[in-house]
Amino acid sequence: MSKLNFYNEYLPRKIAKVLKEITVCEREYRTHDNYLLVVGLVYRHQMSDDASYLHYSPLSREYWRTVVGSHYSKYIERLVQEKVLQRDWVQYVDDFGNSSRVMGYRINPDFLQDDFTLIKYSGAKSQSASADMLHSKAIGNEPVTKLGIKPELICLQKKQALEWISISIPKVVDGYQNNGYINGIPKTLPVLVRIYNDKNGFTASHMSIEAAQKIAEEQGKTLLYYKDKFVIADEKQFNRIAVENLTAHYNWQVKSFHPDSFNFSRNKNTLRVYSKLSSLPTALLPFIRINGQYIQQADLKCSQFTLFANLINYYLNHSGEQLIALFHKKQAKQFVASLVKVFDKHKDEMPEAGLDTSNPEENQFITNDVYKFMVDALLNDFYKIIKSELGLPLREHGKGIAFRTVFSKPKPENELVRQFRQLYPTVISIINDFKDECGYNQFAIGLQRIEAEIFIDHIWKQAKKESINCFTRHDSLVFPINKRKEVQQIIGAVFSSFDFIYRVEYEEFNTDEIMHRLVNETDYVDYIEDYDEIFFYSMMDSGKEEDEEDNELFWEQFQEITLPEFKEDDYFEYVSLDTLWQIYELDGLSMEAQLAVEEDIANLQSNYPIPQFQDGTNKLISKLIDIRDA
Repeated sequence: MSKLNFYNEYLPRKIAKVLKEITVCEREYRTHDNYLLVVGLVYRHQMSDDASYLHYSPLSREYWRTVVGSHYSKYIERLVQEKVLQRDWVQYVDDFGNSSRVMGYRINPDFLQDDFTLIKYSGAKSQSASADMLHSKAIGNEPVTKLGIKPELICLQKKQALEWISISIPKVVDGYQNNGYINGIPKTLPVLVRIYNDKNGFTASHMSIEAAQKIAEEQGKTLLYYKDKFVIADEKQFNRIAVENLTAHYNWQVKSFHPDSFNFSRNKNTLRVYSKLSSLPTALLPFIRINGQYIQQADLKCSQFTLFANLINYYLNHSGEQLIALFHKKQAKQFVASLVKVFDKHKDEMPEAGLDTSNPEENQFITNDVYKFMVDALLNDFYKIIKSELGLPLREHGKGIAFRTVFSKPKPENELVRQFRQLYPTVISIINDFKDECGYNQFAIGLQRIEAEIFIDHIWKQAKKESINCFTRHDSLVFPINKRKEVQQIIGAVFSSFDFIYRVEYEEFNTDEIMHRLVNETDYVDYIEDYDEIFFYSMMDSGKEEDEEDNELFWEQFQEITLPEFKEDDYFEYVSLDTLWQIYELDGLSMEAQLAVEEDIANLQSNYPIPQFQDGTNKLISKLIDIRDA
């Protein structure tokens, strides 16, 4: 009889201990699961913010009622009483600048400085779900059940990743800081600013750059730009906080990486597919392997503006009706239909024809700003063009202007959008007219729908049909390096079927490692200098697996494990939880073996463990006994 596949959470061990104490006398599994769910939801939100994992996550009453039920407060009150949860009022500001005051929650920092452990839900598979699954449902996502891929063959090299994190996070933080960006922004531009206090917490508020600089000066601090956030803080203090926060965030991403936690779901509004994989930090992609292969990423450059320019171009070369007919998803079709109505209003301001998609070349004699926009977005680096045309210091300023245009309200225009209008007055009028008629946030959402239909319903779907194990990251596709040729053909065929112009960048993540392996492990080249790109793409199964007995780290770990004296059909009564953890941490275990041991660790930690181990765990322990006795 096979065991039920219960869902689980990865949480610090101190939290697991308190949850066990709270629920030890509870006979109803739903009570145990609700405590675990509440903690899992707060922890998920807290760890998902890589800028401050000590912040209070804004979670409204409506949110709690949706994910837990109307009785949610009894669980929160008990967890606050046990000092696991902390709460305070916070100001929540969404992507479009709307703010509201809601209660914020966080895990007590005293419980965070600990190793992770896996805690299983007690209910039947049909009666319990993970915090990530219920959160996805609460925000309008639907589970993607028929993936057509093999998640168990999408692996992360956890040991190597954790070692890299322990060494490299300060460099990552340095790379995220770009204080020069502030100098190219209009002083009157309102932005959302985090103001850090002496206790490492912060408040967030909208203000102009000028006002932010004044506050920073008055407090003896510095206005910083970190990733996409404006921050007022003591620079040394913030660097320390950022290193600590990013380390915690990356460790959580790595340790909770598991096929069962990928949780593919699709948003009913934007049509985007979300998962553990789509939210994985780019810095961790070098540690991903698919089917045992290195990976590449195909990324559509300046994606939303490339797609918007293509919509205009198709409208000019064909018709509004044909443009609407291109799309089949209801949400995408509705957006395009509304956009076509705005195009029709501005028809006289547009060029007579668009770019020739079979041979796209700029006609220098056409001065129309819509035509210039299509040329800049489809044939060039759009953000770099904006930087150059407006005399901005950095490409990031060009990107900032473009995104402000998409996300901002049409009136009043901020200084960045006014600068953008100087380049493309008709294009800005089209965007603003659409926002006036459909809602200012619908333009950005509509472009996400177009992006999703192309990448999810065409490129990803076709790749899966051709048995390519891969996943999307919204405007990109991540795939095994040996499938580069097939992926290029799929992307080319899809964009050709839309009659769209596109530029895709293929990004590699392990070039140096592959070069050294080619020299040391293959007959392709004799010296690093002989390395050629063709060998990079032909790299498939050239790696040779090390035998466990030749692995020094494996042997060091192995000597510390106390194994049963004799072989058994099932080791449930002969192997303790501590021994299972030692086995799980052995260097060189296959993903299949790790998954089996993880299942049994979670089983032993549950309130009502099933008295048997996974077949994979039993086989692994027997193999280890053979190695010991050899």
